[in-house]
Amino acid sequence: MRKSRTFITVFVTSLCCCLLAVFFLVQRRIEVEFSRLENIILAQRDDLKTELTSLLFKTQILAALVVQNDGQVAGFDEVVKVIGDNDRVDSLTLAPGGVISYVYPLEGHENLLGMNLLDSSEDGTAFAPRVTAGISLYGPHEQPDGRSVLTGRLPVFLKDAEGKRKFWGFTSIALKFPQILDAADLDLLEKQGLSYEILKVDPQSNESESIAGSVRPFNASAPHLVMPLQIFNAHWYFRISSGEVWYKSVENWVYTFLASVLSLLLASLAQRNRDLAAARHRLEEMVYKDTLTGALNRRGLFQVMAERANSDDNEKFCLYFMDLNQFKAINDTYGHKAGDRVLQHFAAAIVAVAPNDSVFARMGGDEFILVLFSARIHDQISSGLARAAANLAKGLPGEGPNVPISFSVGKAEYPEDGQTLDELLSQADKAMYQDKERFRRQTRIAFG
Repeated sequence: MRKSRTFITVFVTSLCCCLLAVFFLVQRRIEVEFSRLENIILAQRDDLKTELTSLLFKTQILAALVVQNDGQVAGFDEVVKVIGDNDRVDSLTLAPGGVISYVYPLEGHENLLGMNLLDSSEDGTAFAPRVTAGISLYGPHEQPDGRSVLTGRLPVFLKDAEGKRKFWGFTSIALKFPQILDAADLDLLEKQGLSYEILKVDPQSNESESIAGSVRPFNASAPHLVMPLQIFNAHWYFRISSGEVWYKSVENWVYTFLASVLSLLLASLAQRNRDLAAARHRLEEMVYKDTLTGALNRRGLFQVMAERANSDDNEKFCLYFMDLNQFKAINDTYGHKAGDRVLQHFAAAIVAVAPNDSVFARMGGDEFILVLFSARIHDQISSGLARAAANLAKGLPGEGPNVPISFSVGKAEYPEDGQTLDELLSQADKAMYQDKERFRRQTRIAFG
């Protein structure tokens, strides 16, 4: 369970970090894509607006012709041949009083003659000239001959004898639709894998209507930009999208796959390091700890004391040598299994009263060492050992040999009783045997 928890924790953490990095990378790519789309849409929009504006201004040339001739139409054919020489121009018209009377080219546009531009029943594009004094663009719409066009109209005003403005009529230009959109080279967008759409806003309902778009539908879920396109009175919107949402990008899925692989690799390495650390810990326990009681063994005791000796802190300490009394008799009478339980119970009783920073070790058999690194707790450990002796005298808890357990103790102090651990062990061992003799004679004094 601990192994799987380590693997899962590292995997989830590293995967979250990697996916966060992928997220920022994807966001950066989207920002770059937005920048690219912005450059493209500005160029295409400006090209289209420039072309439309330049063609719609031809209505002003026709208006100038009328004004200069004081409302008389003279030289119409000569002028329109010059200004109408463009493949995207469908027709040029003059409408004195609002009724189309002059058309260029006439061939194919005969149905335009006599159309009343002030009558909305004709084509639904009538408007009051007094309200709209400048060039107006509307459409696309169909003419009576079935052609789809954008129409630009300019109302013309003359001055009467009193100097007041008087409505004369309209000059108009019809532009072929959707051919006029070729000015923006919109086909290049589709070749680049982009989709686009041009929307027209109805001035009365304020609703948007699509008037042109790419073969591939515009995808609002993909990175996209919307740019307003204002041409005289016409409110258009030009929007463009990359046509590819992030979750359909192969590159983004490659990033996600690599993030998952990297997370698995990191989790595997973390799990391997943990396993190695656990294995090392188990080996150290096998080398330095007694497997029966959990205390340090002889090698572990000498290792800890050597580390203490190599430190700068050359503090005093007390060493207690402890040995169980009549342990051989317990083993011979009740068996080694009972003897092992006695050793475990004894070790637990001593650890319960020993300070946290003490060192407790089993030297072998029934011999134990307790090292205290503070002289001030000598009185405390004496009373603690007395409590342990009283608890052990009750015998093993639960099932087991119902015999009292007792032990003998010998003490040695550093540096008074020795300069090395061997010297201290020897002194403590001698003191322990003296205590054992007192136990045999039943003249034992209090611990310490």
